[in-house]
Amino acid sequence: MENKTSQITGLATKLKDEVTRLEAALQALGAESPSFSQNASPELPRSPDVQLAQNAILECCTELQALVEGPLENLVRITSPRMNILMALHAIFHYNIAKNVAKDEEVSFEEIGQRCNMDVDDARRLIRMAISFHIFQEPRKGFISHTANSAVIVDNELLYQWIGLVCDDMWPNGPQLVPAMKKWPGSKEPTETAFALTNGVGMWEFLKENPQKAQRFARGIQFLQNHPAFDIGHLFTSLAWDVDCELTIVDVGGSHGAIAQALLDRYPSLQIHVQDLPEVISGATVPSQFEGRLHFVAHDFFTEQPLKAGVYFLRSILHDWSDKYAVQIIQNLIPALEPGAKVIVNEVCMPEPNTLPFYLSQLIRGYDLAMKQEFNSKERDAEEWESLFQLADKRFKLNRIVVPPGSILAVVEFVWQPETAEG
Repeated sequence: MENKTSQITGLATKLKDEVTRLEAALQALGAESPSFSQNASPELPRSPDVQLAQNAILECCTELQALVEGPLENLVRITSPRMNILMALHAIFHYNIAKNVAKDEEVSFEEIGQRCNMDVDDARRLIRMAISFHIFQEPRKGFISHTANSAVIVDNELLYQWIGLVCDDMWPNGPQLVPAMKKWPGSKEPTETAFALTNGVGMWEFLKENPQKAQRFARGIQFLQNHPAFDIGHLFTSLAWDVDCELTIVDVGGSHGAIAQALLDRYPSLQIHVQDLPEVISGATVPSQFEGRLHFVAHDFFTEQPLKAGVYFLRSILHDWSDKYAVQIIQNLIPALEPGAKVIVNEVCMPEPNTLPFYLSQLIRGYDLAMKQEFNSKERDAEEWESLFQLADKRFKLNRIVVPPGSILAVVEFVWQPETAEG
């Protein structure tokens, strides 16, 4: 009888091979092997070889855990520890626990209670939950110290703000998604969401009414955008901007111009106009090296586009809006468009089913549901992107979709071709 390698044996073999590949890639870069030590690097090097091995390892681990646990245990774990760790993280954020433990210090739970104005038993139970996820360690009974996973909360302020955003303003909305869907079936309105059920108003109104929350939201999103999968450098591998694009670019909803400055630094021939609401760009400044090439313009993308350009660039804009409102944003570009003008969207392009490893699929599908619960919006696949622009105007032609290796965001390029309009 033929011996067949079991699925778990195959995964274990692949896991060993990928770990060997990762170690070799790290060694070639002079980087240390991953460790829970509080002095360990907060992230692996942003090298293609490292990231490929890292993703393969995480995928193997994800599948191995699900298989070895079995269906029953796997579902129990999904509904228990993975949910409860957010309780612990919420406490760590709210009580400033990580910032109240010095590096290389061992602190008793009693001392943590005093420093953080927290019940000692509550502190002990919540921190021990976090320890089970390698956030802190208990080197001797009743005393905690930092691990790499807790130390990075202290060292990375943007991560700290991201944890606060998730635990305070996003996590509570999850249980309200189904009630919102029942109350407003099929709604496309940003005020008829899980977030609105939790907070009484939609996300955009909430942020206007709560400036401190808005600041944390901005910093949390900044942290997310700093992830290697969102790295601005992926844009450079997607397009030769000085060849593929006209010299004048409008960055729609471009905030303080981080993308524009990265492009100008690499392509000196470009002229970029960054548009955003007056209150957003009021504090924006033009660095001396970009004077005459970088311009900030107050503009609401729900009004008619006043600037003519060869390229209109929208990064992480349309996914904040349902089709109803995304179409309005696109249509407001039309009065400014000349034949051949391009609209370049830099957003998620959802993969076809069964084409992405489960580890990455969990991540990207999670983004999609987050958009649903917060805004009644969505991440779109290739067909949905084409359909959206066709709904806005049939004179838009989808030219190409490029997903750079290692990137979460795609470059989706449309060309304005009025001569091809039907009828």
